[in-house]
Amino acid sequence: METQYDILLAVVGSIAAVVIIMSVTHPTTIRTYWDRSCTGRAWKQAFPGASKAEIRNFLHLFVDAFAFPRKRSLQFAPADQLLSVYRALYPIKGWPDALELEELARRLEQTYGVDLRSIWRDDLTMGGIFEKSLLQHS
Repeated sequence: METQYDILLAVVGSIAAVVIIMSVTHPTTIRTYWDRSCTGRAWKQAFPGASKAEIRNFLHLFVDAFAFPRKRSLQFAPADQLLSVYRALYPIKGWPDALELEELARRLEQTYGVDLRSIWRDDLTMGGIFEKSLLQHS
């Protein structure tokens, strides 16, 4: 019984150490986005011809693919790089993820006919994806 507690204590200690190391070495976490105010104005300035419904639908597709609450939709801006959002969620390279990018690609293809792989760049922004979505969907 004592051995089980020692193992449990070691596991909990290891997890705590990893969390502390991650927060010190990778200060950009998803909290960076959650601490923002509404980015609705930035979306309307970047895409004045897009309706609020088009912007909202796109952002809902994005947050649904990443399993974020929909209330967080307008905390992502057009200039946000998709890979930066992903890395904020998974700051340590090589750690397993929940296939968010693959799910986003599937939803973009299904909803807008946009092939994420064909437009992929490491600096691809949310606005860049939205622009492609508008072009494909119209």
